[in-house]
Amino acid sequence: MTDLEAVPGVGPAAAKKLREAFITTAELLSVQNPAELQERTKLGEGTVSKIIKSARDMTGKFGFRSGLEIEEEMLTTPRLTSGLPSLDEALFGGIEAGSIMEFYGSARGGKTQWCAHLAVRAQLPEDQGGLAGRVLWLDTESSFKPHVIRANAVRWGLDPDAALANIGRAQVVLSGQIEEIFETIPQLCAEQDYKLVIVDSLTGLFRAEYTGLDSLRIRQQDINRLLNQMRRTGTATDAIFAYTNQVMAKIAVYGGNPNAPVGGHIVSHASDYRFYVRKALKEKRKIDLQDNAGVPEFSKEFVLGWGGFYEDSKACKQSEAKIQKYFDERGWGMKEREEPEEESDSEEAEE
Repeated sequence: MTDLEAVPGVGPAAAKKLREAFITTAELLSVQNPAELQERTKLGEGTVSKIIKSARDMTGKFGFRSGLEIEEEMLTTPRLTSGLPSLDEALFGGIEAGSIMEFYGSARGGKTQWCAHLAVRAQLPEDQGGLAGRVLWLDTESSFKPHVIRANAVRWGLDPDAALANIGRAQVVLSGQIEEIFETIPQLCAEQDYKLVIVDSLTGLFRAEYTGLDSLRIRQQDINRLLNQMRRTGTATDAIFAYTNQVMAKIAVYGGNPNAPVGGHIVSHASDYRFYVRKALKEKRKIDLQDNAGVPEFSKEFVLGWGGFYEDSKACKQSEAKIQKYFDERGWGMKEREEPEEESDSEEAEE
């Protein structure tokens, strides 16, 4: 990250106002909207336009570059892996840093469990398929469970206490809180090594608070603004954003998927990786990649157990034995085949 004062045109007074608006690096300045920045900082229109352009020139991320340059940059971009060989291979090595992920599906499909799985994986060193970073978790459904994080940490060889300490969880009960928190998230990603931001779930509170067709337009605008902030922050900091999304039942559908993700076209166009997750037989869960610009669609099935997702039942039982021992040694107990708690959401049709 580059200091603000290194940007031509940013003096001490301007830097102070920018920092008060949680813009603390040249990279964050480069992705600002001039009108929004002028309103937040009260800087002059000419000054704002000049310093944003200077920041963009300095970071070198904007403007035309050859396809060969882009290819070389992408080859060195860190990727977040799942630790599941078949899934990582299908994803061409994992999730690219700076991307936006969506997990949508009905209750018990595995949305929250995928978030917990990746929240621990993100803390691993890059040479082990992680991002060597910390995690932010915006919890709108009280779905964050420390014992699930501990189980995942034991599986991947991390200190469970350290894994929990590296996750900053915020309880969210109103959609407006998400917008307030997002004012500070870019700075946290830029300065405090947060590499994964989870919102579980993104749409639940908006559905509850914005009711009726007359408020639909405003709801979509607010969601779109949040998604745009994710995009800009990911571009500036290489942080990955992952959010879960609820579903609504399709009316009069004959065959095919009976569930439609909430949010319409606004949400469907926002994510780089759109995953549809659902429950299969017993402890198995399916995950389908339904949209990505560079990866063919696929469908995979995994076993869900303590410690996250596994390629098969044998691998699950082997890892669960180690996790069982960890909990038993601390007197916490763990039922041998009890599934981790899963999130709940509405499958009712949205009016």
